[in-house]
Amino acid sequence: MPDRPLLNLPAPEPFTMRGRGGGGASISRPSRDRQRERIDPRFERLSRLIDDPQRILELTGDPASIAPERAIVFEVEGALEDFYAQARALGFEYLGDYEDDFDPSDDFFDEDHPDKILGGRVYLAMPDVQALRELLSLWNRFKTGQRMPNGRGAWRELFSRLIDVRAWGPQDRIPLETVRAFEEELERDPGAPVRFEVELWFHSNEARRAQALDRLTAELAGAGGSLIDHVVVPEIHYDAALVDLPAASVRDLLDNPDVGLARADEVMFLRPQSVARAPASENDGEDGPAAIDAPVFVSNEPVAALLDGLPVENHARLAGRLRVDDPEGLAAIYPVAQREHGTEMASLILHGDLNHGEAPLPRPLYVRPVFQPTGNGERTPYDRLLVDVIHQAVRRIKAGDGDEPAAAPQVVLINLSLADEKRPFARIMSPLGRLLDYLSWRYGVLFLVSAGNITDRLPIDGYATWGDFEDATPEDRERAVFASLNAQKSQRTLLSPAEAMNALTIGAAHAGSAFNGTLAAGRIDPFTTDDVANIISAMGLGFKKVVKPELLFSGGRAPVTMVASGEQLEVRPVNAGARQFGLKAAKPSPAGATNYEDFTWGTSAATALATRAAHRIHDALMDRAGGSMHADATIDQLPLLLKALMVHGARWSNKGAMLDGFFGPQGQGSHLARRDDIARILGYGVPDIQRVIDCTENRATLLGAGSISADSAVLYRIPLPDGLDGVRALRSLTTTLAWFSPMNPRHQGYRMAALDISAAGDDRYWMADSRDSAQPTDKAIVRGTVCHERRTGEDARVFVDDGHLLLRVSCRAPAGVLAGPVPYALAVSFEVAVGAGIQVYEQVRARLAVPVRAGAPS
Repeated sequence: MPDRPLLNLPAPEPFTMRGRGGGGASISRPSRDRQRERIDPRFERLSRLIDDPQRILELTGDPASIAPERAIVFEVEGALEDFYAQARALGFEYLGDYEDDFDPSDDFFDEDHPDKILGGRVYLAMPDVQALRELLSLWNRFKTGQRMPNGRGAWRELFSRLIDVRAWGPQDRIPLETVRAFEEELERDPGAPVRFEVELWFHSNEARRAQALDRLTAELAGAGGSLIDHVVVPEIHYDAALVDLPAASVRDLLDNPDVGLARADEVMFLRPQSVARAPASENDGEDGPAAIDAPVFVSNEPVAALLDGLPVENHARLAGRLRVDDPEGLAAIYPVAQREHGTEMASLILHGDLNHGEAPLPRPLYVRPVFQPTGNGERTPYDRLLVDVIHQAVRRIKAGDGDEPAAAPQVVLINLSLADEKRPFARIMSPLGRLLDYLSWRYGVLFLVSAGNITDRLPIDGYATWGDFEDATPEDRERAVFASLNAQKSQRTLLSPAEAMNALTIGAAHAGSAFNGTLAAGRIDPFTTDDVANIISAMGLGFKKVVKPELLFSGGRAPVTMVASGEQLEVRPVNAGARQFGLKAAKPSPAGATNYEDFTWGTSAATALATRAAHRIHDALMDRAGGSMHADATIDQLPLLLKALMVHGARWSNKGAMLDGFFGPQGQGSHLARRDDIARILGYGVPDIQRVIDCTENRATLLGAGSISADSAVLYRIPLPDGLDGVRALRSLTTTLAWFSPMNPRHQGYRMAALDISAAGDDRYWMADSRDSAQPTDKAIVRGTVCHERRTGEDARVFVDDGHLLLRVSCRAPAGVLAGPVPYALAVSFEVAVGAGIQVYEQVRARLAVPVRAGAPS
């Protein structure tokens, strides 16, 4: 039990909102008070829709939010913000900022204009087919140089920013990553059928879904293909099939996408099969201790679950500590020697990095295998859709399977150390990401998800040869690597489902216990510190530019080696040798020993350590007398308390300030884009878990939970230490607000609950009113489902608000009607410099024991 445990926040008070609250981020249309021109009757429907305040046309970046018969595509040329500005002038609802703009590269460019900045695709939800036809007619007029109809002249300016306007078609159904995957499969085995996923447009009507499946099945049969699996998850608007298609038919699709499945109206996307893999690794470890103490549990009920490969249950590190649930009977076909990934992840969750000698967790770990053995490692099932595999596994844990009861109903943490190698994040939320968001909200569980590993080569700007790179100072090399990562950010994005909004996404920090400061010849350490992401960790941002990954945990101090040199140096992470720079964990033995140990690395390992950290916080909250949850908190809010505290101890290292001065753009007003790019690499930073478990003499952390409805707010009145009144002393205030939001897949806003925390007093934060620059911006932290920031102050201030800090938590509904209240958790830390001699913890605790006055400002 900590000497100075977390304190309870006082119960919140109602807060009267000023003005009209809530609502989406819709942009008001320009004034229509001017004299209108006569509208051409051929375009009367489209004109009426634009002018009707209840029928503003919606732009979206995700076609899943549009019905197929109403989907129209704008292919934008140049900067999207220019297009959006003109779209707003016409009355379109503004969607938000997107990241489709990028410079042409060797792999992606306009053949006719190779230097042109490439734009992206924006989708328009038309209210009906007639309006869609009228819009296409306007576009055809523009392309042929005809005059716009009366009253529609402003469309010419919008159209001038477009490459094309068209109905949803074959070029949308087969994304670039699908084309590449098809080509790779045909090259690997030219005569074999190709297995892939068909995402269908989702229809709420079951009969229409059945008709769409029938048409798809007939189309497949006509091409010689077959249906392998079909899954519908209405809650996330998911209707998909896993299919096989002969190689010849796939070649026809690539050569002529206007035939076959690519022209089928029922099809939204053809996608590579979602696959998570764990390749077999080299064994160069050693036997560990001959005997490990038998587990002594405070409870036999697991609170953490691992969805992964099947571990070696009788390994000395794992024996008696696992609750393996294997309904498919995979143990019978899973060779012990291949049970690598699940064994490593279970070991890291239960024991941490074995080199550190930490105490094991005091509860068993629930394990549900979702991998299967292959000829070279492990992977998710070949004959099932991955969405269904994860959905069924989580439902079994929390709700039961058929007539069977819930397998582990007390689980509040679920570790997903896996990533879909075929689904890099590209602005559109993946079905698996949508599923995790739904399951978090439905069952109240915190998913900890790996960001994904990117092992591609990295061009290093400014260096032609390896020798030049070796001769540079470590600081210069580091800056060059950071600059190259930033330049390659669109190619090193998160892997599904790391973009899930309700989950905590974990990146790999450049740290590993096996690293002793020396490297073999031909290898270079790219960074000078261990509190940044290592070079294989996938970069954010997430959906709608949410800060992702949120946190970094140790994932190996990954060195680089040369791939090519000449005009420009290219490097890659060292693929082998985790023994020299990784994390020590249990592993299957080639000789059959049950105490074998070896080293691992990457974002999977980092995520396992994050799950262990969340479990430690859980134990600190639940296992001491009285707990530290607020009296109004419920067990359903426990995952949110863990989410808030996981992020609460995170902050950027000094590399954040270095990158802020190094990254572009520089100049007034440029910090938003610059710090977004820093957040891609650092997230919120590396968390100090011990800091949030235990307070100190000069620091108090208060924790509470509640629920809030749309268009409302509550006030927290937090007492401050008396000794600070009028005293000049360095102090800091850290606030972290966490929640799970329900999601609306049919709405371009997607996230239905947007919470925020702000000062509620007349003098704002007054005791610590300067926001630290070395953190994500105030615009970035409110985009997701965790809001975390740090403020500092040093000037002498006289107490106001009766010596209380007033914080307001508010909620709005930006994506449709929010039917009920949203649970949340709030962590607040107040700290002063040690030299100030102020007993912060004891004074705050004493003042909490005194009732505060009722009432709230309006």
